[in-house]
Amino acid sequence: MCFWNVSCYCFGQAGTSLSEKHIGRRRVVPVIYLQGSHYEVGYDVGRNFASIIQSFLKTYQGLKDFEREYNTPSGRAAYDNTLLNMKQRYPYYVKEIQGVADGAKVPFYQLFLLHMDDIIGTINDKNSNRIDDGGCSDIAFKSPENVVLGHTEDAPMETLNHFYIMSAHVIPTPEDRELGAVEERFASLCYAGQLPGYTMGFNEYGLVFTINTLRPLVLKPGNTPRMFITRALLTARTPAEAEKILLDEGLGIGNGFSTNVIWTFENGERDLMNIEVAPDLTANKSILNIQKYTNDTLMHCNAYLRERVQEVTGDIIESSVTRMKAIRRHAPPRSRHDIERVLSDTTYKDFPVFQTRLDAPIQTIAAGIFDMSAKTWSIYIDKPDSSEPVALLPMTFSQLNQNH
Repeated sequence: MCFWNVSCYCFGQAGTSLSEKHIGRRRVVPVIYLQGSHYEVGYDVGRNFASIIQSFLKTYQGLKDFEREYNTPSGRAAYDNTLLNMKQRYPYYVKEIQGVADGAKVPFYQLFLLHMDDIIGTINDKNSNRIDDGGCSDIAFKSPENVVLGHTEDAPMETLNHFYIMSAHVIPTPEDRELGAVEERFASLCYAGQLPGYTMGFNEYGLVFTINTLRPLVLKPGNTPRMFITRALLTARTPAEAEKILLDEGLGIGNGFSTNVIWTFENGERDLMNIEVAPDLTANKSILNIQKYTNDTLMHCNAYLRERVQEVTGDIIESSVTRMKAIRRHAPPRSRHDIERVLSDTTYKDFPVFQTRLDAPIQTIAAGIFDMSAKTWSIYIDKPDSSEPVALLPMTFSQLNQNH
């Protein structure tokens, strides 16, 4: 990974302005290289991607729903309580969001609402039939020679063409260091205006991870939103540090997700695992369910597979079950090409693994393949089995010998 103060590159064909309507699926992956404090990297992201962020905030229906909840007494109380807790737990990430807001010239509260997500979206309506009909799909294998992890990045249709990759060297201010911030080197795909981490990426301490949204029925307003926990996960230097971040003792996660993880160690060994994370309704911590994979195939979508959690009902669960069924139709993967085929599966038309149907509220906006032998992260906009990656990023783990 290269680190310069601020540099921005776009791979692919930029074409029409992203702020225009009906521009179709653009084959472009903007990548920005940054160095600075939390506020500074946030500001430079916001300044460089202002048009993308502004366009997303104008078009994203989910934000309108969040604002409606925010404008109720219970919604505003949940917002204020969550913000207060995050200023105490992760003040430097709040500053990072403030930097994005200032750089993009958009309201901070709108960006913070995006980070609260379903915690604010369901504050006055506990209806289990939330509007989701798809989500991310993951498959990975480990062999003596290699570990390959494939991921589809699925998100609301408005997110299509509204993302970028941050490659950042974060150098905390003395004040932020006193509050717990540490120096960071990472690369992560980011939704417009949102913190890195809640998608896919890696850090220079040997950690690679992807995220699946999970939907517990009962959420905990005021507790840590998952996007803050996955932002903190980018700092992890060891599996023990990662587990501590996910556990979030003293508060705990307010909603849910799972993370598919590869660790590379100094001796060249690698671990492959999935960790399901859920709110603990009886304690101030997260519930973690960790499974390592040696010979079995890692497969995960958007439903809890091991942890017993009361989940929402509706299309997101049906979609997850259907996509898992499609993934299991394939022979266990033994090569990168096998991973490409699985990620491109469209066997079940209503809920395909790679979703491009124009009327689908959830779209596959990109796919990523982490090839640990090649040390590359490939990002596709179209189906991986029939297209070339639009961006190919090298993965370096230059800080491995500095673990502590």
